[in-house]
Amino acid sequence: MGSVWLAEHLSLRTPVAIKLIDVEVAKNASARARFDREAQLAARIRSAHVVKVLDHGLTDHGLPYIAMECLAGETLRDRLTARGRITLSETAKIVSHVCRALARAHEAGLVHRDIKPENIFMAREDDGEIIKILDFGVAKATDALSIAGMDPTRTGALLGTPYYMSPEQAKGLKSVDFRSDLWSLGIVVFECLTGQRPFTAPALGPLIAKILGTPAPALSAAAPSARIPAEVEAWMRKALAVDPDARFASARELAEAFMVASGMADSMERGPSAGLPGARSPSAAGSRAEAWDTADTVALASDGAPPPAAAATLPAAIIGGDLLCGRWC
Repeated sequence: MGSVWLAEHLSLRTPVAIKLIDVEVAKNASARARFDREAQLAARIRSAHVVKVLDHGLTDHGLPYIAMECLAGETLRDRLTARGRITLSETAKIVSHVCRALARAHEAGLVHRDIKPENIFMAREDDGEIIKILDFGVAKATDALSIAGMDPTRTGALLGTPYYMSPEQAKGLKSVDFRSDLWSLGIVVFECLTGQRPFTAPALGPLIAKILGTPAPALSAAAPSARIPAEVEAWMRKALAVDPDARFASARELAEAFMVASGMADSMERGPSAGLPGARSPSAAGSRAEAWDTADTVALASDGAPPPAAAATLPAAIIGGDLLCGRWC
């Protein structure tokens, strides 16, 4: 849908990331509306585990942009590509951090709808690693505060990445709620622990049929050498229940259950439980402090590609045409 560029804020002289929509895509009114919604929806979430949106608008050439904090690190997809699968303890940290982000999103009345390894960023900081979720481009506002009346989600629309879609997303249902994100995170956890996706097919139709009608394989069957505890197998069955009512009731419940099942409950860093919403009414939770409300910072990689001409008049200057993360997924 676009590209992300390393830039410098002209007044503050600090690095920022500039996300630009593709010129051809920008001609589509629906795509422009989704891009605008991404900035506004992400800005509603106050969590150190969500990439921070600093500004958004139009260039002098009419090209939409989003200015975001600039992060050092790699996506979970990068890590899985390099290593195949990761450890149970690493996965537990991802679950913990991502669920804090999802909890904040859900209590704000937002469903991300595209949780996948490409949208989970492992950000390096001086005191370690913090995980953040990216890209609210297909997020859904589930409350009465949907941005300016814009909600380009409708019955029959398949928005999201097929491998990580919940059954209700795959059906194109309008009534997709926060439990869809929890399913998608379950798929991510399966891939973290086994190096494989539980549902694959050569085309979209057969893939959707599998998601709707075939139970996910056991973790131990997908990766016999991984020695997955039986408790984690049980957790996975609940996370990937086809019926949303049979899944975990909140991001908090899912995270806490995984910590217990994985044996990591006593060893993981713990934030106040008030930072996570309750069972069936995530939008009802109040605005409360979170353990990870810290500033997050700087830079990624480059490939020397020239910046688009339309970026020249942004409030941040492109630094040497440095492309941050290639084409945006």
